[in-house]
Parts: sequence; structure tokens; C-alpha cells
Amino acid sequence: MKIKLKSSYPCLVKTEKESFDLDENDVLNIENENRLFVYPVSYSNKNIPFYINLKDLKNCNRYEIFDIDDFKLILLKENEKIVSYNKESLNFENDTCEIFIYPNSIKFENKSYAVKYDCPQNYKNYKVFKLDSFACVEFDNDNLYCFNIKNNKLTHFQGDEIEFEKNILKLRKSLNDCEDRIRKTKYEFINGAINTLDANYAHSNKNFDKNMTPYRFLEALKVKDYSFAKVFLSEGLSKKIDEQTLSKFLGNIHSFLPLSTEDFIVLSNESKNFVRFYLENEKISDISVDNL
Repeated sequence: MKIKLKSSYPCLVKTEKESFDLDENDVLNIENENRLFVYPVSYSNKNIPFYINLKDLKNCNRYEIFDIDDFKLILLKENEKIVSYNKESLNFENDTCEIFIYPNSIKFENKSYAVKYDCPQNYKNYKVFKLDSFACVEFDNDNLYCFNIKNNKLTHFQGDEIEFEKNILKLRKSLNDCEDRIRKTKYEFINGAINTLDANYAHSNKNFDKNMTPYRFLEALKVKDYSFAKVFLSEGLSKKIDEQTLSKFLGNIHSFLPLSTEDFIVLSNESKNFVRFYLENEKISDISVDNL
């Protein structure tokens, strides 16, 4: 019986003596062959080279077989079921943490809980280690994931430089904001908790238009640079608002949208607000906040 091969993706197909470039518009007629070798053009963990035994055709994840009139049709399909991943294991007192590292995600699993986080990584280059009650995975692009087996909480650190000294994590990160701010932070891993020991910021010496004051103030709040945010407050307002108050003022800001140089929509994890700034002598003298 004759065999026709059809592919749903571009590939190179080899017989014992010949090779053929196929795409979605081609059909390959096959006679007197025992096997075919298929090489997908777009190589990935889902599309890897494989062969087809023409003497024992069976449906599988990579192709389907159809009997049509006087020929058999082999339909090559993109494989969405096979996903490669690396698996690691760390043993803790009274518990074990299994770590599954995929090309686009990472998963931590212990006896009672599992958490999966989407994060495109080079999943071939990483190191796994224990720190206190944390299962840690550090990738070569300076991304660090720490899963606490005691409370099942996953914490993600990202920076330009990550360095450990025993149980102290030093993190340096360029924030790429208007100040070209660089943040250096120290964290301590102890007794099942991650404590912030120190955080300091370096700023550029750019010249800004005075109308940028509210924007720069909000940007400082967003990255939690509260001492710098106080610089933009008038003397009277600065006496009323300390850094602890600023840390709670508009919540955990994740973005803000300028409507003008004085008016902003400020979005936080807790709320959405319309914020208006009032300036005197290039300093913020008052702030009104209306919840949206």
C-alpha cells in the first residue's frame, strides 16, 4: 500500500537515500522504504528529531495514521504533550522538597504543598542548595528562588549581582528609572524567615525640570526609597510625614499613570487612587488622595 506523509510544521525528512524539505503545503509520497527520519526545523523540547518505523505504523504523540482509500496517510503533528524538565531533590528534617525546573517555569513541591511560578530561564544552568529552611535555586541570569518548606512561601530575588556570605544575601540591582537608581540590599535567612538588614540607594546627578518633582516622588515610593522621597517634601510637610508613614501612604505601588505633571492615577496592590500634588517653591506642600 502507498504511503503519503503530511506535516503540520516545517521539517526535513530523510529516507535511506534521499532527503526532502517539507512544510504545511507539501505531500511526500513514499514507496519501498522501511523507515523515515524527521528533523523539525524549529527545534525545541517539544519538537525533537525522531524516526518512523514504516513496517509497524502505530499512532503516537508525534504522528497519526489514517487509512484513506488506497493509501495510508501519516500526519505529523507538533508535540504539545512532551515537556522536558530537570528534577532535583533536597532533604530537610521531617520533609523533602522536590524541585522541577522547566524551560518556562519552576515548581517546588513538599509533602503537603506545591507551588509553580512562570519564569523563562536557561534551565540548563543553575544551582540548587539549602539555606536554613529554604530550598533555593539560583540561575545564571541572577534570578534566585527560595521556597520556605515551613510556611510554603516562595520568594523571588532578581538583581545584577547576587552574592551569599553564609546566611546573608547581598543583592545589587539597577532599577532603570529616571534617577538611574542602584539599590543594594542585604537579607538574612534565619529561623524560617527572611529579614531585610539594610537597603541603600545610589542616584545619578541629572538635572531635572522642576515639574518632575511629583513624578520623582512617586517613583521613589514605588521602589521604597523613602529617605529620597522626603527630599521632595516642603519643610512643613516633611515634619508631619516620616519614612514609616511614607511606606504605608499609597500602599505597595506597582505602577502610576501621569495625567499631568501634578495629577496621577496610582495603582497599588491594595487600591487605585487619583493623586493630586500641590507645589510651593518646587517642593510638595500638600497631597490629596481620592480612592477610585
